[in-house]
Amino acid sequence: MDAKRELNSSTLAYYPASSPNGNGVLITPGGGYTYVSLDHEGSQPAAWLNQRGYHAWVLDYATSSTDKAPLYPLPQNQALEAVKQIRALGTVTKLGIWGFSAGGHLSATTITNPEADLDFAVLAYPVITMDPTYTHAGSRTNLIGNNPSAELQKNMSAETRVTNSTPPVFLFHTANDGSVPVQNTLLFANAMASKGRQFQTLILPDGNHGLGLALADPVRNWTTELDRWLKYSV
Repeated sequence: MDAKRELNSSTLAYYPASSPNGNGVLITPGGGYTYVSLDHEGSQPAAWLNQRGYHAWVLDYATSSTDKAPLYPLPQNQALEAVKQIRALGTVTKLGIWGFSAGGHLSATTITNPEADLDFAVLAYPVITMDPTYTHAGSRTNLIGNNPSAELQKNMSAETRVTNSTPPVFLFHTANDGSVPVQNTLLFANAMASKGRQFQTLILPDGNHGLGLALADPVRNWTTELDRWLKYSV
């Protein structure tokens, strides 16, 4: 399909807060750019945000199960278009983006796109780099193919896209993530530090990839720290 196709009601779901605080979040769930985890990493985070007054939107973006791989630049174009559509509604003062895993990569490449003009981001166990040393191989292949140019690989490595105007970011990972190495989060954190940008990193010592919010797991529930960050950083 054409990379410039328009979003519609089936690709961008809206979850309004009953007591809005004036801010909103676009959620990009994970799935290795193979599928989109709409419940575990979409509607569940949206409900959590709604409880705190944030309007939420969940983006069902292009993956290899719906479009021909390599997908680039279709998901990135869709995320940017979603941001523009949400802004055009005029319902939020500040708009952030929250991505999980491969959706974390989509969020990271969007927060570092000056055209998006976002205010903050949450990156949960994100794929950050396309460098084969630390990337998630499936996400890389689905997005940019098996033999991308060096320029494309660098451009889609989010750690290379951080500038001195990148908005605040909260990063969450587990140290022994077996699918997306924790080095992805560390690379982005280091890039933020090198540019003097505001960020917080929470790395738990143990936990499988794809934890979601882990609300029922007292050892791995990381939302308390996220809640504190949102209160004082957004």
